[in-house]
Amino acid sequence: MASEKRIKILYFGTYSAGEEYARNLALINGLREVGAEVEECHAELWPGFQDKMGAVKRGVSANLLALLRAYLHLLKQYRKAQPFDFMIVGYIGQLDVFLARILKIFHRRPIVFDAFYSLYDTMVKDRGLYADGSLMAFILRLIDRWSVKCSDLCLLDTDEHIKYFCREFGLAPERFLSVPLGVDQDNFYPRPAPEDDGILEVVNYSSYIPLHGLEVILQAAEILRDDSGVRFTLIGKGQLYPEIKARAEQLGLANVRFIEWLRHQDLVQKAAAADLLLGIFGVTEKAGRVIPYKAYEALALARPLITGDSPAARELLENGRHCLLSPMGDGRALAEKILLLKNNPALRKGIAENGRRLFQEKCAWQSIGMAILSKLKEKFCQD
Repeated sequence: MASEKRIKILYFGTYSAGEEYARNLALINGLREVGAEVEECHAELWPGFQDKMGAVKRGVSANLLALLRAYLHLLKQYRKAQPFDFMIVGYIGQLDVFLARILKIFHRRPIVFDAFYSLYDTMVKDRGLYADGSLMAFILRLIDRWSVKCSDLCLLDTDEHIKYFCREFGLAPERFLSVPLGVDQDNFYPRPAPEDDGILEVVNYSSYIPLHGLEVILQAAEILRDDSGVRFTLIGKGQLYPEIKARAEQLGLANVRFIEWLRHQDLVQKAAAADLLLGIFGVTEKAGRVIPYKAYEALALARPLITGDSPAARELLENGRHCLLSPMGDGRALAEKILLLKNNPALRKGIAENGRRLFQEKCAWQSIGMAILSKLKEKFCQD
């Protein structure tokens, strides 16, 4: 392929589409912004399921039927697709990449797989949906390993995640490229800072999985319960929601309010109006390997951020410059960080501005697209 030729990409699979699924938006729009031609070949596998891992729990029969229908639709689209240079299998695509590998018999083009995360790590180690050592855990490990081996290049979000895949599944680091998650930039962009009303509005939104560490935020709220200048808003619903809400009620935390899932646009507005956004603080192993969407979204919004101190976070974020990093699992430390920002408006402003600059330099669509395109040219395009 000549180096000046416009790269053509077929973005393939049953990937999650729409503004709420920023990973695929970031890859597709990022590649387009740097000059690649991207054609989407897409079929929805689980329409109507907010939590895709929850959809997996419906049962084997229901999911096999849904998969068959989606793949028949996908194959019809594939037959109509224009010639391409690369096939990218979007998130969630651990099963789609096997179909992509079969189709490579015909198209003979490199396959790039956006693994995004390990199914085994997420469903067994992090969420505890299946017991380690169970048949399902064994199957998920096989899927993780062989889905990567079916691709010619695998994308993950952090170097720590790459190290995990190499160590856990016996894979070579040369198979991987680390690129930031990205955000829905059409909605997550800076607004005017909220007016100072004397109350620090601290906002966290999540799906209440163990990785997020909601219990740590409650610990901080309990420590700050007598400070009328700090208020916590927790948005979302999920696995641990009943437990966390019951705990807050048991403690009588009047400084914490719960809001269940909001529409995407309303969630963006709540985050943009926050004085402070919180990331993740869980003590699961996975929590140390990822930088969550909400951290990138805080940077994109130019809002101050506190998130858990981890090897993954330090790959991108500098403590005291782009955010404040707080020890994982430590509610008292989090309370101290919140008070530090409450009492130092200049520090809040500086962190917000530096975080926005970092986002533009390293996490925006264009930066993501350029990182992928450069790797594709380096690895596969020889003059």
